[in-house]
Amino acid sequence: LMSLILTEIDHALATHDARLGRPVAIYLGERKLTQLTLDAARAPLPQLSTDAGRPLAYRHLELLRDEVNVDGLRVI
Repeated sequence: LMSLILTEIDHALATHDARLGRPVAIYLGERKLTQLTLDAARAPLPQLSTDAGRPLAYRHLELLRDEVNVDGLRVI
């Protein structure tokens, strides 16, 4: 089972301009982070790390919620 949100992240990574540097974080809005949490509760998702059911990182990329101050972070 592949989450639609992870599919969207994978697509963003595939189209990311490597000249901008390696992505270090994925910026998700509240709705998408909630959906990813629900997806992870239904089935284990590959390369997604969680803490008490809350998604933390995907393929070593930090997952950020929209209220996080992203100044100084490279995000896609």
